[in-house]
Amino acid sequence: MRSDKLLPGICDFHVHVGEKIGGYELRDDFAALGELARRQGIAAIGAFVTEEPGISLTGKLRRMQADARQHFEGFVHWHLTPVKATVEEVYPLLEEGWDLKFYTTYRQSGIYKSYKEIGRWMEELAGLKPRILVHCEDDAVIAQTSAAHPFKTAWDHTLRRPELAEAIAVERVLDLAVRHNHPVHIVHVSTPGAALLIAEARQHNPLITCETAPHYLLYDEDKLKEPDGHRWLCTPPLRSKESRGLLVELLQDGVFDIIASDHCPFKPADKDRYKDTPAKVPMGLPGLASLFPSIFENLVERGLIGLETLVELSCRRPAELMACNNPARYRLEELLGRTDHE
Repeated sequence: MRSDKLLPGICDFHVHVGEKIGGYELRDDFAALGELARRQGIAAIGAFVTEEPGISLTGKLRRMQADARQHFEGFVHWHLTPVKATVEEVYPLLEEGWDLKFYTTYRQSGIYKSYKEIGRWMEELAGLKPRILVHCEDDAVIAQTSAAHPFKTAWDHTLRRPELAEAIAVERVLDLAVRHNHPVHIVHVSTPGAALLIAEARQHNPLITCETAPHYLLYDEDKLKEPDGHRWLCTPPLRSKESRGLLVELLQDGVFDIIASDHCPFKPADKDRYKDTPAKVPMGLPGLASLFPSIFENLVERGLIGLETLVELSCRRPAELMACNNPARYRLEELLGRTDHE
C-alpha cells in the first residue's frame, strides 16, 4: 500500500480553538494551531463557534473563518452552537454545510438545550437535516449527584458527573434521532453503556455516528488522585479502569466511527491557580498533537488495534464526516492528496 494512501493526513473532528470557555481564554489560537499542524501533519479540524453576547453567530463565524484562513493552511469544518439565535437565523449557515452542536448540560453557562428543544430543532430542520453534534450528560442527574457530593478534590468530579448521566442523555438523544430520522453525532463517548446504546440505535437510524477520545481509551480516574490531578479535569470525567478497558474492546469491535481529541487547551497557570478549589478549575485537556501518536504507542504497538484501523479512525473517516454535504469538500480532498473525488 502506498504511504500517501495509508496516511493521508490527520483530521481531528473535535477541536476547541480561538474561543473563550467558562471565562478562560484558550491557550491555542489559529496561529498556534497553524504551527502545530505543520509539525504534526494535521490536514483538517472540526472547530466550534459558540454564540456569545455582543456579536451574532454569523458575525463570530465570519471572524473566526477569517482568522483561520490567515493562519491555518488546512481545512476547517465548523460546528455552530446557537444560544439565542433562531432556526431562521442559523439556517443560511447550515446551508453552507456546517453542523450544529448542542449540550444537554451547562445550564449555568447558558448553552444548555433541553431534549424538547433539540427535538424542536430537528422538526424545524427536517427539510435540510444538518448533522447535530450533542454533548450528552443529563443535567438533572448532574444536579442531584453534585448536591450529594461536594467538590473537595479532583476525584470528586467522577461522583458529580457519573456514567449514569451520560447514559440517560445518550438514550434520550438517540430516541429523538430515531424518531425524526435525523443525523446525530454523539461526541466524546466516555462510557461503555452509552457506546452500546449507540450501536443499537444505529440499527434504526444509520445516520447516527459517534466518537471517543484518546484520554478515555488510555487513562482512568486514578489520574485524578495524583498530586496534579486537577490538570486532568475534563468533562465528562475520566472513568474507571473497567470502563476504560471496555471502551478499548468496543473500539476493537468497530463501535466508534472516529477518534477525536476534544482538544480544549487551557493555560497551565489557569489550571493551577485553583488547584485547591477544583470547582473553579477550567475543564478540558489538550490532545490535538498527541491524537495519533498516543493511540499508536499505546494501542497499535501493543497489538490492540492495527495501524490501518487507526488511520481509518483518525484520518479517513473524520474526513468523510467533514466532507458530507459540504460544498468545500474538494478542498479537503486536495489537502488529503486525493484527485479522484470519490
